[in-house]
Amino acid sequence: MKTRLLLFLGLPAALSVACLASLQDLLQDTVQGAGLETSVVETSTALAFPTELPSLTPTITLTPTPADTPTPSLTPTPTAIWGDYPGPTELSATEIPPAMPEIAFADGVLNVVLLGSDARPDTGGYRTDTIMVVSVDPATGTAKLISIPRDLYVYIPGWRMDRINTADPRGGFEMMRQTILYNFGIDLDGWARTTFSGFINAVDALGGITVQSTGYLTDECGGVYRSYGPGSYFMDGFEALCYARMRKATGDFDRLRRQQEVVQAIFVKIVSIDGLSRLPEVYNQFYNSLRTDLELGDLLPLVPTALQVAADSSRIQHFDVDPSMADFWRTPGGASVLLPKRDAILAMLVQAFGPEAFVQNP
Repeated sequence: MKTRLLLFLGLPAALSVACLASLQDLLQDTVQGAGLETSVVETSTALAFPTELPSLTPTITLTPTPADTPTPSLTPTPTAIWGDYPGPTELSATEIPPAMPEIAFADGVLNVVLLGSDARPDTGGYRTDTIMVVSVDPATGTAKLISIPRDLYVYIPGWRMDRINTADPRGGFEMMRQTILYNFGIDLDGWARTTFSGFINAVDALGGITVQSTGYLTDECGGVYRSYGPGSYFMDGFEALCYARMRKATGDFDRLRRQQEVVQAIFVKIVSIDGLSRLPEVYNQFYNSLRTDLELGDLLPLVPTALQVAADSSRIQHFDVDPSMADFWRTPGGASVLLPKRDAILAMLVQAFGPEAFVQNP
């Protein structure tokens, strides 16, 4: 029984040894025939009996513990610097500034912009050489004149940064209204625009005006050198236009002063006893010399205020963007413009209308 058991257990081993011996002889003949010097025994032994068998380590799959999904933080949507105003449609040479705080006017206040166009019969386009905001307050019996230089480089809503005198030719009164509101916080109720010839005809229709000059000027206009100093000067339409436009010897800032003096002289002449008695006639004459969206009915309620202002010149306050409120700058295209100083202009507006008039604090 033991003998059989030994034969049974030793038979597989004997067969394995015999097979290995036959495999070694076969590999030896093959390697020698190929001219290889590698030990077939070592190779076959390594193939048949590895010196160390790797232990089987079970792979453990970790099931992640459920965790709360983090709530994403809310990122505020970027707000354009121009807010609710129309955005730019073209690139600008400078950064667009934020809008000026809007001014809250009392009921009954009328804000009108006066535009003097340089359009001529032989030219196709025009620009507004004169931009003046007139604010009339019947409750206080006062009026404010605010002159804006034509070369002031501002944001024109719906377009780009450019000279303010390009807003009206580009988009009419609505674009000019948005531009004044964005850069000065003044919402306009109406407008009036005249040309050189229209202005001359209007002044001549009044029979001329008397201008109270507050400065000095010697310059040429119409082939004639004209000199002025502090004092009163009677002018017809052509001379009044020259006085309001000459700038070769001075500049745009001094011209703002003279334009306000001419406007005040026209106003005083209109509200004179003779002018008021002919108000409908004068309106029709002016209406034919300029373009406006104001009707005669819009102006009649202002007659009492006009009489107060005409009787007391201190009731008219004069403001303008002066050299301290802007820097001279040349655009990449070579144009000479004025870069506004926002804080200085805001201070001027606060002086004109009072800090309580602003909808929001600057």
